[in-house]
Amino acid sequence: MSSSGSLQHAAPPGALQPFATRAALEQLPQRQALWVVGSTATALLTAVTSLWAVQPEIALTLSIAVGAALVHPRKLWAAPLVAAAISLIGLLFFLAGWPAVIGAGAMAGGLATWLVPQRTDWVDSLNGALGGLAGSSIGLWAATSLLPEALPVTFAAMITAGIVGLVGSQGLLPAALRFDHQPQLPTVRQIQKALKVSYRPPVFRALDLYKNSQSQAPDHETRRGMAEVATWVFRLQITLQALDLELAQIDPEQVQGRIAQYRDLPSDTDDFTRERRQATAVHLERLLEHRELIHVERRRTEALVDYALAFLEEARAGLAVARKLPGETVPDRLPEVLHRLRNQAKEGDARRRTARELDQLDL
Repeated sequence: MSSSGSLQHAAPPGALQPFATRAALEQLPQRQALWVVGSTATALLTAVTSLWAVQPEIALTLSIAVGAALVHPRKLWAAPLVAAAISLIGLLFFLAGWPAVIGAGAMAGGLATWLVPQRTDWVDSLNGALGGLAGSSIGLWAATSLLPEALPVTFAAMITAGIVGLVGSQGLLPAALRFDHQPQLPTVRQIQKALKVSYRPPVFRALDLYKNSQSQAPDHETRRGMAEVATWVFRLQITLQALDLELAQIDPEQVQGRIAQYRDLPSDTDDFTRERRQATAVHLERLLEHRELIHVERRRTEALVDYALAFLEEARAGLAVARKLPGETVPDRLPEVLHRLRNQAKEGDARRRTARELDQLDL
């Protein structure tokens, strides 16, 4: 086991973040293509069953719903729920006398953003809803304006759903771009799922240091850098846990005993058995060498964890020193107030002295 392998696995997330961002952006066309294909196939089905000819608005709503539900193939279990929710919102808009494509497009953009694998929040869902609403409406307008009236229903349905799906799927773009600028801090659930109890304290310590420094961090880049270091601690602890598991599976005393057993063979052992036993001993010796390398990597990883935590501690203290404190500047009116108070003190002292002299004269 080479030393570079473990260190690459535990590399700072600042080095890994561009690859994660690139993956999210590279997957965007694939998810948009799934949206368009799902919408087009559903439109074809509605045209074959004559639903498009009877109720084109409801048929288009179903097309948008199915297309948005298929953007993430690994969440197909949620596709029926997503499609049903989008269809329900579109139907409610239709019954209320509003364009169904508005409600369906907004709901599709918000839920499709929720389906993507990267972590999202309500801001991403809101951006996705606005993008889906605008895209679906513009797509419907474009399809209505471009398609000739004499086009067969089947082709008109497929092309209309395809254009609406293509433009509406642009609602996924804000979430992908926003992911480019957000550090992916591990949640408590992720930490508990990935790490055993004994490996969790350094990660929680790193998250506490990061959260406690947020009010003092002057800019976004500083906060992002500290978040990347906190995430690095999480990855280091995962690596440390894996290395400890590998070390636990290799008992050096037991392996040494086997090596001695295979080296010390009776004199009447045949040549074939002797060669195989000696080859087995050689493999076991290499196993011990690998275990020593794993142990070295384990020490290095543990040292990196301590280094990262010390970095966060220094950064938090540095932010406390660097922030602007009230004692750095003197109020502008302070000299004037002090001068006035001194004059008043002198006048008061002179008044009291005069009063004492007058009292002595009266006596």
